[in-house]
Amino acid sequence: MTHELRALRAMMNLYGITRKEAAQAMYLSTSALNRKLRGEIGLTREEAAALRQLVEQRRLTAS
Repeated sequence: MTHELRALRAMMNLYGITRKEAAQAMYLSTSALNRKLRGEIGLTREEAAALRQLVEQRRLTAS
């Protein structure tokens, strides 16, 4: 698992973003997102950016 995937998973956990919520925001099935976060299938740059944006939005609302 790459450092980026670990960091994204950690940030999702930190801000209480469920995989179901993230998958819905990214128009993916929960299963597909889980496989991407485990590194079984590739996470595109656009998908990684969408996850980072979701984390950033949650971070700003949590402050």
